[in-house]
Amino acid sequence: MKLWRLTLVVVALMSFVEGWAQSSLYYTSLNRPSKRMEMGISVGASYMGLAADDLELQPKLGVRGALMMSLCWYEQFALQMELGYLYNKIEAQRGKRAYDVKSNIMEIPIMFSYRGLYPLRFNVGPTLSLAGTGRYSTGAEKVEFGRLRSTLGYTAGVGVNISDSVVVDARFTGNFKRSQNYFEGAEFGSSSYWIGLNVGYIF
Repeated sequence: MKLWRLTLVVVALMSFVEGWAQSSLYYTSLNRPSKRMEMGISVGASYMGLAADDLELQPKLGVRGALMMSLCWYEQFALQMELGYLYNKIEAQRGKRAYDVKSNIMEIPIMFSYRGLYPLRFNVGPTLSLAGTGRYSTGAEKVEFGRLRSTLGYTAGVGVNISDSVVVDARFTGNFKRSQNYFEGAEFGSSSYWIGLNVGYIF
């Protein structure tokens, strides 16, 4: 699926959920909504840990950006969905040959969020990675390294509300299975994980 089509589908889904939530709001005796929507953006740093057979790997710090949407109940529970993009770079070496592998991943975390211990948020849930590439350049051509993340993974983390609009979030994302990759004529299995620290702004 092309990236622009994936983005269009996710944005349409977010709009549908937002419209459904607004239509189903009801109010308590304090005239506060029992259900509400949160929309925001986040940016941050991402570290990818990678282990592979017969290959020396040195991961480097990457970046992450995301659109966020949460459907919240009673200020304690929320279903949070994101459309995120991650960029990471790894120096891979086999023998005397070393190249930088560039990883691009489009991910959709769907997390259950517990917020009953304000200002903390506890998040956990599956992560879909529907578009991801890993490539390196030899100088003469770009070569496929293979995907670095399985289609279905998981994520867990803790967030802290610095204010009503600013959230700092630490997160771990893992795979359910190993990936098959290729480098300089060798085929091997690899396992990977991501640790992220993000700052989000809620509109």
